[in-house]
Amino acid sequence: MASSESERSDTGVPAQRLKFGRRLRTLRERAGLTQTAAAAAAGMDRSFYAELESARHSVSVDRVPALAQAVGVPPHQLFTDD
Repeated sequence: MASSESERSDTGVPAQRLKFGRRLRTLRERAGLTQTAAAAAAGMDRSFYAELESARHSVSVDRVPALAQAVGVPPHQLFTDD
């Protein structure tokens, strides 16, 4: 039985990774930040940050708090819709 966590998009990218990337972009834009500024605030390279938003990479749990702080939300809000 497939769960929502194992579902994949038409491109083969895990659905939860796509959703996380879209959510991260929304929160960054809401905070009025560029990818460069958000990446710097999170202590990561801009190209890696951009790949998180575009779902090319998944994020390590170790980086979640820094990403959340960079876009000005508690960590759980990276995973939930408003």
